[in-house]
Amino acid sequence: MKLLYTVFLALYAVIHPFHVSVTDIEHDVATQAVQVSQRIFIDDLEKGLKAFHQLERVDTYKPKDPVVLDSLIGDYLKAKVFIRINGKDYHFNYLGSEIEGDARWCYYEIEGIASVQQAEITNVTLMEQFEDQQNIVHFKSNDVIKSYKLDRDTKYYLFNFSE
Repeated sequence: MKLLYTVFLALYAVIHPFHVSVTDIEHDVATQAVQVSQRIFIDDLEKGLKAFHQLERVDTYKPKDPVVLDSLIGDYLKAKVFIRINGKDYHFNYLGSEIEGDARWCYYEIEGIASVQQAEITNVTLMEQFEDQQNIVHFKSNDVIKSYKLDRDTKYYLFNFSE
Protein backbone atom coordinates (compact mmCIF):
# COMPACT_ATOMS: atom_id res chain seq x y z
CA MET A 1 0.00 0.00 0.00
CA LYS A 2 2.83 2.38 0.87
CA LEU A 3 4.47 1.69 -2.51
CA LEU A 4 1.21 2.44 -4.33
CA TYR A 5 0.88 5.73 -2.44
CA THR A 6 4.48 6.69 -3.30
CA VAL A 7 3.91 5.90 -6.99
CA PHE A 8 0.70 7.94 -6.96
CA LEU A 9 2.46 10.98 -5.43
CA ALA A 10 5.32 10.75 -7.92
CA LEU A 11 2.87 10.50 -10.81
CA TYR A 12 0.89 13.49 -9.52
CA ALA A 13 4.07 15.58 -9.32
CA VAL A 14 4.84 14.75 -12.97
CA ILE A 15 1.31 15.45 -14.19
CA HIS A 16 0.65 18.58 -12.14
CA PRO A 17 3.99 19.83 -10.83
CA PHE A 18 3.06 23.42 -10.04
CA HIS A 19 0.13 25.51 -8.88
CA VAL A 20 -0.75 28.50 -11.03
CA SER A 21 -3.76 30.47 -12.16
CA VAL A 22 -3.80 32.95 -15.02
CA THR A 23 -6.00 36.02 -14.87
CA ASP A 24 -6.67 38.09 -17.99
CA ILE A 25 -8.15 41.52 -17.32
CA GLU A 26 -9.22 43.91 -20.06
CA HIS A 27 -10.78 47.35 -19.91
CA ASP A 28 -13.38 47.66 -22.67
CA VAL A 29 -13.79 51.38 -23.39
CA ALA A 30 -16.91 50.88 -25.53
CA THR A 31 -18.88 49.11 -22.77
CA GLN A 32 -17.05 50.90 -19.91
CA ALA A 33 -16.41 47.57 -18.24
CA VAL A 34 -13.42 45.77 -16.82
CA GLN A 35 -13.75 42.15 -17.94
CA VAL A 36 -11.91 39.38 -16.12
CA SER A 37 -11.20 35.76 -17.08
CA GLN A 38 -9.37 33.56 -14.59
CA ARG A 39 -8.08 30.10 -15.53
CA ILE A 40 -7.70 27.71 -12.58
CA PHE A 41 -6.76 24.02 -12.65
CA ILE A 42 -9.84 21.91 -11.87
CA ASP A 43 -8.26 19.79 -9.12
CA ASP A 44 -6.76 22.84 -7.39
CA LEU A 45 -10.08 24.68 -7.54
CA GLU A 46 -11.88 21.69 -6.01
CA LYS A 47 -9.46 21.64 -3.10
CA GLY A 48 -9.84 25.38 -2.54
CA LEU A 49 -13.64 25.28 -2.72
CA LYS A 50 -13.90 22.31 -0.34
CA ALA A 51 -11.74 24.03 2.27
CA PHE A 52 -13.32 27.48 1.88
CA HIS A 53 -16.92 26.25 2.04
CA GLN A 54 -16.12 23.40 4.46
CA LEU A 55 -17.58 20.79 2.12
CA GLU A 56 -16.70 17.12 1.88
CA ARG A 57 -17.15 16.94 -1.88
CA VAL A 58 -17.19 19.35 -4.81
CA ASP A 59 -17.13 18.28 -8.44
CA THR A 60 -15.79 21.09 -10.61
CA TYR A 61 -15.52 18.90 -13.72
CA LYS A 62 -19.05 17.51 -14.05
CA PRO A 63 -21.13 19.17 -11.33
CA LYS A 64 -24.64 17.90 -10.60
CA ASP A 65 -25.83 21.51 -10.55
CA PRO A 66 -23.66 24.02 -12.47
CA VAL A 67 -25.56 26.95 -10.93
CA VAL A 68 -24.64 25.82 -7.41
CA LEU A 69 -21.01 25.30 -8.47
CA ASP A 70 -20.85 28.81 -9.94
CA SER A 71 -22.30 30.22 -6.73
CA LEU A 72 -19.55 28.46 -4.75
CA ILE A 73 -16.86 29.71 -7.14
CA GLY A 74 -18.23 33.26 -7.15
CA ASP A 75 -18.27 33.44 -3.34
CA TYR A 76 -14.74 32.03 -3.18
CA LEU A 77 -13.29 34.45 -5.74
CA LYS A 78 -15.00 37.43 -4.10
CA ALA A 79 -13.05 36.54 -0.95
CA LYS A 80 -9.74 36.09 -2.81
CA VAL A 81 -9.61 38.70 -5.60
CA PHE A 82 -9.77 42.44 -4.94
CA ILE A 83 -9.72 45.19 -7.55
CA ARG A 84 -9.00 48.86 -6.97
CA ILE A 85 -9.23 51.12 -10.01
CA ASN A 86 -8.04 54.71 -9.97
CA GLY A 87 -7.84 54.57 -6.17
CA LYS A 88 -11.38 53.22 -5.64
CA ASP A 89 -12.29 49.70 -4.47
CA TYR A 90 -14.77 47.83 -6.68
CA HIS A 91 -16.81 44.68 -6.19
CA PHE A 92 -17.15 42.54 -9.28
CA ASN A 93 -20.13 40.70 -10.70
CA TYR A 94 -19.38 36.99 -11.07
CA LEU A 95 -20.78 35.85 -14.42
CA GLY A 96 -20.05 32.12 -14.57
CA SER A 97 -17.49 29.57 -15.67
CA GLU A 98 -16.70 26.90 -18.23
CA ILE A 99 -14.35 23.93 -18.61
CA GLU A 100 -11.39 23.98 -20.98
CA GLY A 101 -9.16 20.93 -20.81
CA ASP A 102 -7.88 20.46 -17.27
CA ALA A 103 -8.93 23.93 -16.13
CA ARG A 104 -12.01 26.02 -15.49
CA TRP A 105 -12.31 29.57 -16.83
CA CYS A 106 -14.12 31.85 -14.38
CA TYR A 107 -15.61 35.11 -15.67
CA TYR A 108 -16.43 38.31 -13.82
CA GLU A 109 -16.67 42.02 -14.55
CA ILE A 110 -16.95 45.52 -13.16
CA GLU A 111 -19.24 47.92 -14.98
CA GLY A 112 -19.11 51.71 -15.13
CA ILE A 113 -15.36 52.19 -15.61
CA ALA A 114 -14.76 54.96 -18.18
CA SER A 115 -10.95 54.83 -18.00
CA VAL A 116 -8.14 53.07 -16.17
CA GLN A 117 -5.09 55.06 -15.13
CA GLN A 118 -4.14 52.73 -12.29
CA ALA A 119 -5.36 49.34 -11.19
CA GLU A 120 -4.29 47.56 -8.03
CA ILE A 121 -4.99 43.85 -8.21
CA THR A 122 -4.85 41.56 -5.20
CA ASN A 123 -5.19 37.89 -6.05
CA VAL A 124 -4.67 35.33 -3.28
CA THR A 125 -6.61 32.56 -5.02
CA LEU A 126 -5.50 29.16 -3.66
CA MET A 127 -2.58 30.63 -1.70
CA GLU A 128 -4.11 29.19 1.48
CA GLN A 129 -3.93 25.72 -0.12
CA PHE A 130 -0.56 25.65 -1.86
CA GLU A 131 2.69 27.23 -0.70
CA ASP A 132 3.97 27.44 -4.28
CA GLN A 133 0.76 28.98 -5.70
CA GLN A 134 1.37 31.67 -8.30
CA ASN A 135 -1.32 33.87 -9.82
CA ILE A 136 -0.24 35.49 -13.05
CA VAL A 137 -2.16 38.64 -13.94
CA HIS A 138 -2.30 40.21 -17.41
CA PHE A 139 -4.03 43.61 -17.58
CA LYS A 140 -4.89 45.31 -20.87
CA SER A 141 -5.97 48.94 -21.04
CA ASN A 142 -5.81 51.28 -24.06
CA ASP A 143 -4.07 48.56 -26.12
CA VAL A 144 -1.27 48.31 -23.53
CA ILE A 145 -0.75 44.94 -21.84
CA LYS A 146 1.11 44.66 -18.55
CA SER A 147 1.74 41.47 -16.60
CA TYR A 148 2.84 40.48 -13.12
CA LYS A 149 3.24 37.26 -11.14
CA LEU A 150 1.68 37.27 -7.67
CA ASP A 151 2.72 34.78 -4.98
CA ARG A 152 2.90 34.45 -1.20
CA ASP A 153 5.51 37.23 -1.01
CA THR A 154 3.71 39.60 -3.40
CA LYS A 155 -0.06 39.31 -3.13
CA TYR A 156 -0.93 42.53 -4.98
CA TYR A 157 0.44 44.73 -7.72
CA LEU A 158 -0.26 48.26 -8.94
CA PHE A 159 -0.58 48.50 -12.73
CA ASN A 160 0.05 52.05 -13.92
CA PHE A 161 -1.35 53.01 -17.31
CA SER A 162 -0.88 56.79 -17.01
CA GLU A 163 2.86 56.66 -17.71
